[in-house]
Amino acid sequence: MFPFLLYGSAGCDEKSQYHVLSGQKHTYYRVTYNHPHDLSEGIRFIYDVFYESLNPFDPQSTISKVNNNEEIALDEIFIEAFTRSIELAEKTKGAFDPTCSPLINLWGFGFEKSKEPSDSLINEIKEYVGYDKIVFKDGFVVKKDSRIQLNFSAIGDGFSCDIIASYLDSKGVSDYMVDIGGEIVTKGKNKAGIDWSVGIIKPPKCLGADKPTEFETIIRMKGRMALATSGNYNNYRMRNGKRYGHAINPATGCPVDNRILSATVIAPDCITADAYATAIMAVESEKLNELLQVDSTLEYYIIYLDELDNYSIIKSKGIKAYM
Repeated sequence: MFPFLLYGSAGCDEKSQYHVLSGQKHTYYRVTYNHPHDLSEGIRFIYDVFYESLNPFDPQSTISKVNNNEEIALDEIFIEAFTRSIELAEKTKGAFDPTCSPLINLWGFGFEKSKEPSDSLINEIKEYVGYDKIVFKDGFVVKKDSRIQLNFSAIGDGFSCDIIASYLDSKGVSDYMVDIGGEIVTKGKNKAGIDWSVGIIKPPKCLGADKPTEFETIIRMKGRMALATSGNYNNYRMRNGKRYGHAINPATGCPVDNRILSATVIAPDCITADAYATAIMAVESEKLNELLQVDSTLEYYIIYLDELDNYSIIKSKGIKAYM
């Protein structure tokens, strides 16, 4: 439990009302909750503390100092992000890997300017990429190679959703939706008194096509649950006349071409949902089925293109209950 979640009480004797807090950091955020008081100050504080720890674009953040091999007292947010990321990397057999940062940078999706990718440069970088090459020991991050860099962006939105949702829980909030960049945690009902609903976008077949506006399906969020979606259509780069999506396979060091357009995952917490959605986008086609069998608590809805370039769906049996 993080220190800033320990104070306060439910205090729901007064009449509750729905509040909405929205804004923009690296992506949009929107927090809707039912409570007698405005909790915006506490939510903003938590979000700021989160960024002070895990923002790789800030040279003063905890993660930047770890990447630069500076001595620093690690905060609880960083420790939790690191511990959970390594755990999820092990479960996904590296399809999700928080040490993939140098490869992400190389292909132009990271926090450093990239060089032109080449086979030799990719192979060189792969020597210091791998979740098994870094550990947390005696309060410090220990690297097998000083060039190893971390990037928690693949689980960052999901993790921040979890932290803000926990804060709302600590305040006795029984109805809320936390939406950060499309990663979502919900609890209870919306203002209309019904389950929260989340639309899954029907992605374009080609990277860089018109912004999608059509929903493929609607997910009804029942009780307290978390959902994350990953897709390439909004984040790609052009190199030598070819479009590359941001899903990098850590094993090959290159953007993956598994014909998956988007992956939506429902999980008990959003950091898990976020990591698995990323892993599904990054895994090689022949290993997808194995990945989907790792955790039986997950539900998923995957949109991909078949051999004839038609939209096709892979979905878990249990997700039908939410549609």
